[in-house]
This record gives sequence, C-alpha cells and structure tokens, in this order.
Amino acid sequence: MKHRNLNDESERASKPSPMTSRGRWLRTLNVTDAPAHTDDPHCGSIGHVLPFPESCRLASRFGFEAVNADRDFLRERGPGQAIDLMRQSGLAPGAFAFTAAFHACYTDAEFEQSLAGFEQDLARCRDAGFTRCVGYVQPSSDTLTYHEHFALLCRRLKRITPLLEAHTVRLGLEFIGPTTMRHQRRFDFIHTLDGIRALIAAADAQHCVGLKLDAFHWYTSGAGLLDLEKLAPEEIVYVEVNDGLEGDYDRFTSPEFERELPGTTGVIDLTGMLKSLNALGFDGPIVVEPWNAQLRAMRPADAIRKVKVALDRCLKQAGI
Repeated sequence: MKHRNLNDESERASKPSPMTSRGRWLRTLNVTDAPAHTDDPHCGSIGHVLPFPESCRLASRFGFEAVNADRDFLRERGPGQAIDLMRQSGLAPGAFAFTAAFHACYTDAEFEQSLAGFEQDLARCRDAGFTRCVGYVQPSSDTLTYHEHFALLCRRLKRITPLLEAHTVRLGLEFIGPTTMRHQRRFDFIHTLDGIRALIAAADAQHCVGLKLDAFHWYTSGAGLLDLEKLAPEEIVYVEVNDGLEGDYDRFTSPEFERELPGTTGVIDLTGMLKSLNALGFDGPIVVEPWNAQLRAMRPADAIRKVKVALDRCLKQAGI
C-alpha cells in the first residue's frame, strides 16, 4: 500500500486553484531581491535568497500568489523571461527593492549617481509588470539633526518623484519603530507612521509614495488600530507581517532583527491590524518578514512551507 505524503497533501490544501480569481490580498514570496548597497536579503526577508526561477517554482509549489522581483535576473535575462516564468507558475508580480542611495549616509553626489541605476531598475521592473517599489527610512543619524535630516530626505524624495511618475510606479517607505534602533546614533529621526506621512506630504509626493507597513514596526512605534483606521487605502503600498518575541520584552526593548512568524506568540495584535487594513480596502502584496534564526537554518523549501502556513493562518484568523 502506498503511503500518502503529508507534506505534499498540505501543499495541495494550501494551493489555490488556477481557476480561482485572486483576492485583494496578494500572498507574496520574497526570496529573491536585496536592496542596493548590501549583500543581505531585506525585502520580505526569511533569511534565504534564491535565483528567480527557483523562487517562482517554490512560490507556485506552496501556493503563493506573487513573487518579488529579482533585479539581477531582469538585468541579465530581460523582463520578457520574467513574465514568462511568472505566467508559467501562475504568479503575479509583487514588488521590487528601492535602489537609490536615498539615506542620509550617502552624499548628494552619491545620491545623484545612483539615480541612473534606479531608473533602469524602474524601467525593467515596470516592463515585467512590477508597479510597487519598497524601501525604508533610517530612524536616526550621527551627523544630522531631525530638521536637517528631514530637509535632506524631502529634497531627495522630490527629486525621485518624477522618475516614479514617468514609470507609473508607487514607492512604499517603511518607518523603523524599535527604540533599540534609535539608541545607536546621536540624533533621533522618523520612526512612526505619521512621521513617514509628514515626509511624503512635505515632498508633495502622496500621489506616488505611500507606506510600507510592517506589523513589528507598527507595534514597537506605539501605534494602535485607530492609526490604521484613519488612513486612506491608497496610502498603503505593501504589508509585512511577523510577531514579537516572548519573554522579558516590551515594545521599548524588542530587538529589531529578532522576530517570530506571524501569529506565533500573540505579542502583536495582528488579527486587529489585518482586520483594520481589510476594512480599509487594502489591495496589494502581503509578505512575511520574521528575521528568524530558525528559518535561516532550514532548507529553503522547508522555510517557505512554514512561512506559507503561518501567513495563511493569520489571514484566516482575520477573516481574509
């Protein structure tokens, strides 16, 4: 008698039928892209970076609906091959990483030099169907006061806006919430949802720049459900989910790069957050970003399976 493979069975159970239309929430796998100026995976990091064809294969195998872009693949093979791979795997485009040297640690000359490469990324990714780009804002600085830092990023955001408009791409910027990240440098900076919104408004960029909303940063910044309920749906470009650590931690002491899979500990009110965003009408990618040592130590397929189960569970608990 042939025994059933429970892993295969769980994969079939979690995989949507090809005939089923996708909902507003796009379950997105990212094991491909990394931001410019670093070798580490960042955008939706589960601790693994794989070639784009393998990313598509595993995303399809475990029932994801979308994948994030692989800039190297697009540069070497072109948007057409990326489109073919996604189509063959039944996947939609998710997002791609913001590659301009936007942060205050880069000089104006370095920022300007980076824009040529960023515009090439915009063109290639847009041609492959990716309309969302995601980055973050550093929450502190050793050299710039809050006002100096704000003025610099506002100026740079105004410089980037016409590039986004030309390629009809929307940028999502993430605030970094943990207090532990703000102790490292001399001057404090944006670390809240409203701080990012103020920067976007000051640059008059709200038509093409919005929020990359991370559950962990929402929790550690001290924000609540009301902060989400008062947003306009178009302000949210991309959502990341995870959970806080158990033990002797609170939102002031939680470390930035140690988290759990969504719904694991219940430290973060993820169900409330997702219900609020769903009621708001969020429409876009949702990605798991746990920064978890256990996942990094797993084989990629095992880690991806575990991530998908956690993602499906937290969405189901929120009625999505």
